[in-house]
Amino acid sequence: MGTDGTTISTEQVYAAVEAGGLAPSIHNSQPWRWRYRDETLELYADLSRALPVIDPDHRQMVISCGAALLNAWLSLRAAGLDVEVSDLSDGPDLATVPLATLRIEGTRPPTPDEKRLAAALTLRHTDRRPFTTAPLPAEQVHELRRAAEAEGCWLATLTSEDARVELAVLLARADWAEQHDPGYQAELASWIRYDSEATDGIPRPTALSSAEPRVEEFPTRDFTGGTGGEPASPSEAEERARTAQVERPDVLVIGTDADGPADRLRAGRALSRVLLTATAAGLATSPLGQALDIEATRSLVHSLTGGTGLTQMILRVGYPDTSAPAFTPTRRRPIGEVLEHLSDS
Repeated sequence: MGTDGTTISTEQVYAAVEAGGLAPSIHNSQPWRWRYRDETLELYADLSRALPVIDPDHRQMVISCGAALLNAWLSLRAAGLDVEVSDLSDGPDLATVPLATLRIEGTRPPTPDEKRLAAALTLRHTDRRPFTTAPLPAEQVHELRRAAEAEGCWLATLTSEDARVELAVLLARADWAEQHDPGYQAELASWIRYDSEATDGIPRPTALSSAEPRVEEFPTRDFTGGTGGEPASPSEAEERARTAQVERPDVLVIGTDADGPADRLRAGRALSRVLLTATAAGLATSPLGQALDIEATRSLVHSLTGGTGLTQMILRVGYPDTSAPAFTPTRRRPIGEVLEHLSDS
C-alpha cells in the first residue's frame, strides 16, 4: 500500500477500518473483522463475538457489520477515492466468506452529502439521556426516510397513539422475558466491563445508569441484569405510554422487504446512514431493540407499520436534553485486532 501505482495509502486503509469500528453493535460487541489485499477491503463477520442467546441467527451481527461497511465506505469517499461496493448473495457461510468488499477503482471527489456524513462519524453515539419534548419537523423525518431508502430499505414512523402504546407494551413484555431468562442474563453479564480501559462491551457506569428511574414513554434496555428492579408490566407500560408528559420521542422503524443476510446487511447500511444523518442535524438517537430480540415480539412489531416487510431496527430520535450529563463514548477495539494485511505477492 502507498507505493507507486496504487491509489490508496496505508493511512487511508487504517482510517476506513477505524471508521467502521465506530459503528453501533449490540452490547458493543463489534463483531467484524477486515482483510486488505490488492486495493480491496473485505468485511467478515467475527463469529467469535457472537451472542447466541440474544442473536441466535446472527441477524443483529450482520446488521452491525452493514453499519461498519457504510462507515468505512464513507471514510474512503471522504478521502476522494472511487469505491465499488460488492455485497455477496444471500446464504453465505459467515465463518469463511466475506459479507462484502470495498474495491478502490480510482479517485473521485466526494459529494457534499458524503462529506457531511463523514464529518459526523466521530460525533455519532448512542444517547440514552432524556430527550426534550420537541417533535421532529416533517422535513427532518423526510430526510431520515430518504437516508434509509438510499440503501434500499424503508423507514416508517410510529405516530398514532395506539401504535406507540402497543410498542411500549411489546417493549415491556420483552424486558420482562429477558430479565427472567438466565441464559440472557449470563450472556449480558459477560459483556459488562469493569475495566475503564476495556475496548469492547458495556462499561459498568453505562450499565448502572440504564437502571436509574425516570419518566419515559418507552423503556430503554436495562444492562444491570435486573438489579434496577422489575420492569413495568404490560398494563403499567400502557398507562405510562398514554399519560407520560415527558420523553415522547419520535420512533423510527427501519425495515426490509425480505430477511436474508443481504437484506440485513442493507439494513445495517441504512441504520448507519440514518444515524449519521440524524447526528449531522443535531439529533440524538438510541435503539429500542428489546422488542426485536425475541422473534415472537418482533413479528408483532410488523403490524405497527402496516404489516409490510420485516422490521430490522427501532430507533428513538429527538433533541437531546443538554442539562443531563453526557456519557463517555464507549471505547473501540484497536485496528490491529480487526484488520489483517495480506501481501499482493
